[in-house]
Amino acid sequence: MKSSVKYAFLSLLLGIVCQMSCWSLACASTLLAWVMLGGHYTLYLMYHTLSRDLKTAWRVGHLLYINIKAKRNDMSVGDKFQVIADRYPDRPMVTCCGDTESDTSSLTYRQVLHQSRQVARYFLERGYVKGDVVALLMETRADYVSYWLGLSYIGVIPALINTHVKQKGLLHSINIVDAKAVIVSSELEPVLVDVKAQLEDIEVFSVDECHVPDWIDLTGSISSLSTDPLETKYVGYSDSLFYIYTSGTTGLPKAAIIKHSRFMFSVYALYCLCIVRENDVIYSPLPLYHSAAGTVTMGAALLEGVRMVTRKKFSARMFWTDCVAEGVTVTQYIGEIARYVYSAGEKPAEHTVRMMFGNGMRKDLWLKYMDKFGVGEICEFYGSTEGNCSVGNITGQVGSAGAISVLFPWIFPLDLIRVDAETGEPLRDNQGLCIPCQVGEPGELVGRIDKGHPVRDFHGYADKSATKKKVMLDVWKKGDMCFRSGDIFVKDEFGNLYFKDRAGDTFRWKGENVSTLEVELVVSQILKLKDCVVYGVEVAGNEGKAGMVAIPAVETQDMSDSQHQNSVDLVNFHKQLTDKLPAYARPLFVRFVEKIDMTATYKLKKRDLQREGIDPHVISDPLFMLDVTSGKYVPITEELHQNIANKNVRF
Repeated sequence: MKSSVKYAFLSLLLGIVCQMSCWSLACASTLLAWVMLGGHYTLYLMYHTLSRDLKTAWRVGHLLYINIKAKRNDMSVGDKFQVIADRYPDRPMVTCCGDTESDTSSLTYRQVLHQSRQVARYFLERGYVKGDVVALLMETRADYVSYWLGLSYIGVIPALINTHVKQKGLLHSINIVDAKAVIVSSELEPVLVDVKAQLEDIEVFSVDECHVPDWIDLTGSISSLSTDPLETKYVGYSDSLFYIYTSGTTGLPKAAIIKHSRFMFSVYALYCLCIVRENDVIYSPLPLYHSAAGTVTMGAALLEGVRMVTRKKFSARMFWTDCVAEGVTVTQYIGEIARYVYSAGEKPAEHTVRMMFGNGMRKDLWLKYMDKFGVGEICEFYGSTEGNCSVGNITGQVGSAGAISVLFPWIFPLDLIRVDAETGEPLRDNQGLCIPCQVGEPGELVGRIDKGHPVRDFHGYADKSATKKKVMLDVWKKGDMCFRSGDIFVKDEFGNLYFKDRAGDTFRWKGENVSTLEVELVVSQILKLKDCVVYGVEVAGNEGKAGMVAIPAVETQDMSDSQHQNSVDLVNFHKQLTDKLPAYARPLFVRFVEKIDMTATYKLKKRDLQREGIDPHVISDPLFMLDVTSGKYVPITEELHQNIANKNVRF
């Protein structure tokens, strides 16, 4: 509050006090003393945040009420879906758009209900029991939900595998959850064939015409089974629903355990906080193995009758065409999607989209997007698949992912804590407790873990050691536990949170999390090197960070710098990267260094390399960039670097 306003307010209070009775004078004097001792700042914060906090509390209260009611009735996702399907049997539930009308497929609630019951019966007949795991390796399609939903009725846990993973990553994803079977769609059969010999005693079910001997035609096998309700209830509110894979902060993909309770919370967080309505049509062109589409948006269809529209593969060119054709009212985004759509074309003549929701909207794009396309509201939120640090921006504060209450911090026990920029470890005070961040100071977002709570619990991963790494002890008081988000934020004086960076080794590119350790393992395998480091670097005009690999030059006494760079066949290097890694994980930049420094604990250092980025003015090492047009690595000259800086190079 400005000083002039402050003193004017104090003068007004003093004048009022002079006109009051003794009792009133005592109360007013107390108020005056409180204001003079700093209470004016509390009033200032109340003016700016109380309305937001009360609105948030009301919506979160509604969210908790829904989840508590579901818990009391021991309701599973399947239980709730069958209620909705009986209510709206002929309403379209999910539509998967294609480039032509014949490529577009759609299923009603009745069709999904019947197909999912047939899936459940089939796996029961084959002897699958509660707790068994079946991996789903399927492209986005209208019937995707029918398979994991049917398995969930009987307590069999689907594992929703990222369709981009290959070879080692795919083997790891299947083995880490101890899957007994894989359900695969025809497009991904070759990927599974590559690793099938290394998967012992695993059944494979094909949902299309089967081209591989010994694989089972699932579609044909279930076609004649009953669509009546199952006679037995197998699962409830607190049981495991499915696994979703997340890269976390390091290493290969981690299988996050999503329970029915967690699924419901995620869905109703959207439904209550962003105010999605029953008659809305939500468009999410994201893959259905992804928690954003597969949980949040698909969940709105499953639990509340909201129609979902998707597409096999995101297309910025077709985005508004799909929205207009399907009568979309709400769209979902993840950072890059909004930018691609913004750059792809103009606003259609007519559309019915009233709101966008998601995470990663760039601050500089926020208002431009709303103005260009006539979208009335953007609802940004933050949350991870498995975590408890969920926040939402319900006020439209540009650039903010949500807020922590500065007046009632105990209601939503989240905060930013200081971490070591090099190691990622929390900084602690003399009592061994974490140090909270001040306004404007970057820190890792953490959330208190309360076991059994529908919002604040953390159910962990299939890998127990990975679970342990995400739990921080003795944060605000001795004995407490917090979930580590792995993300760095800053907050303003009103508690609004702004995303700054990802902690640890993971970075985000093309809407996907990239594990540097996984890429490092592949690069080392290709080049037979002992050490190499992968990290993300900022590239002008692009959301997230692009991958860069630093490779130590071969140690030969008479080898010049120019020979260092030629010691690796970059053509073959790129070919092998293409075979082993999805496109978003392949390094776009290569740097040849003399050596890679280590910490005292023998961890490879990468922060200095990351800070230097791709600027040839500060780097004397040979640098290369992947030319996406030719598919070749080319030297980064001063001219090319300037073109990158001027946003004249596309990635």
